Amino acid sequence: MIEPGGYQFSQASDPGRIALYLMANDWVSHQEPGGVLWSTQDESYEVFLPRHRQMRGYNSHVATLLKTLSVAEGRSEAKISLEISVSDADVHYIHTDPDAEPGTTPIEEGVKAFESLRQWVLSGAVLTAAPQPRVVQPARKPTKALEFMRSVRLGPTFEGSYILTAYIPVSGRNRQTEIEVDDPLVREASQPFERSVSLKLREATKEALGAASEVLQDNNGIEAFTRRAECGVSANLCEALAGFTTKEGGQARIDATWALSRPVTSTAPITLSRDQVGVLRDAAKEMRAAAPEDDVTIVGAVVRLHREGAFGAGEVSIAGIVEGQSNSRLRRIWLELPEDDYSLATRAHDIGITVEVTGNLERRGNRSLLRNPYNFNVRPDSP
Repeated sequence: MIEPGGYQFSQASDPGRIALYLMANDWVSHQEPGGVLWSTQDESYEVFLPRHRQMRGYNSHVATLLKTLSVAEGRSEAKISLEISVSDADVHYIHTDPDAEPGTTPIEEGVKAFESLRQWVLSGAVLTAAPQPRVVQPARKPTKALEFMRSVRLGPTFEGSYILTAYIPVSGRNRQTEIEVDDPLVREASQPFERSVSLKLREATKEALGAASEVLQDNNGIEAFTRRAECGVSANLCEALAGFTTKEGGQARIDATWALSRPVTSTAPITLSRDQVGVLRDAAKEMRAAAPEDDVTIVGAVVRLHREGAFGAGEVSIAGIVEGQSNSRLRRIWLELPEDDYSLATRAHDIGITVEVTGNLERRGNRSLLRNPYNFNVRPDSP
């Protein structure tokens, strides 16, 4: 990976963050007047870290420290500086592999990749916050998931395969209240919500790719995905993963570094092959077709009305989109409305204004039906 030359975060020079980074990478500390001398286990390299930023020559010491780390690790100063800066965050890297010059991506593919990144992280947040996993995640997201999304940050892109970064801040350990235990279930329960999102997201991603590989090898159907729903595999996750590569093909790779205040055993990159992406895209469509979506809001225009008599309930058809869904393709959706709502739908049809309605969306054959509709209204922003 080609790094952006000279890119540094101001927090990379924070002595506490630098010490945390060195400690997490098994450097050994030796107290010295004015600071700490850190060395590798075999003492091949050593660096001096002053105790305070106010000390004379502090910036020069940090510059030398970063150069030494770069040589010792065989990585650029920019990447090391970045990891020190975000030592309190899990950082997820998405290698999108566009067909373009290094450091660039076609604008349409870039927009799709960023939106897919948002949907990918959101799918992990909903998985963690919801009482139980579902093949199609609810249109109305849990409040905790939405609050979490406001804390997530996009980082800089990197050259090479055009790498997107997402920062998930993770609270540090409270040594006074946390107790180390051997039971993995107890350890998982003690993790902060943000770390749980990161871990569950990666595990669900690996399960989704495992399902895709199973389909490719054994020609299994959608059940390869639906039986992994308990592991977090959903149509939402599969759509997001499929959006990391171009429609024509190419690979994508997902990597991560972990908040140093809560170390994680080294994790291997996750690679999406061109064939897996195609299976993921098809599986998402099938899962949505097979499973109803609860509390979905449809926004669009009334295009057809039908009822047997002059009064009573009637059937209407709306050409619209599902509000809040990344895939905003136009759908034709049928629903039955009581008399008062049917009259409002008739007026909306006659004057061409936008309506909205909420209900449970499902497919029956070639038809999309909205069951148990409620809150049928004229859209507030309609003329």
